[in-house]
Amino acid sequence: MAKRYERILVGVDGSRQSKRTVEKAIAVAERNDAELIIVTIMSGGDYVGIGQNTQVGFGYVDQEVMDEARQQWEHTVDEYRQKAQDAGVKQVVTSVFYGHAKVDLAKTLPQEYQADLIMLGATGANVVERMLMGSTASYVVANASCDVLIVRTDMQNHAKAK
Repeated sequence: MAKRYERILVGVDGSRQSKRTVEKAIAVAERNDAELIIVTIMSGGDYVGIGQNTQVGFGYVDQEVMDEARQQWEHTVDEYRQKAQDAGVKQVVTSVFYGHAKVDLAKTLPQEYQADLIMLGATGANVVERMLMGSTASYVVANASCDVLIVRTDMQNHAKAK
């Protein structure tokens, strides 16, 4: 008999690819009667002014901006929770963390939640971020202690249009 996954951790970052990943994670969790853990990880670096696309001034972290962003993320993961429950997933946990996405998705959160599968989108960051920081998905694949499924296609297994 094939092993069933019991606790599936899915990381979301707001990208189109992460939305596809959540949809597939919901389907996998429903098929396996598994708990679904939907998380996003906020990095302080996203809110410290170091370039023209930052949300606040150079080198300054505005707690109000961080709190507002956290509320938006909590709303997003709560929508995913509802979608999962509507699809028949019985146990859904959501959380918004401050931290380092690569390490937290590969090591900290799988251990904390005793996840036996991590699901991530193939890409999320823009090209420059991937060049500078490397891919979160690549890091998780190389360092996770449980299975990792990288989602590249939609629910009909069609690759994204280029």
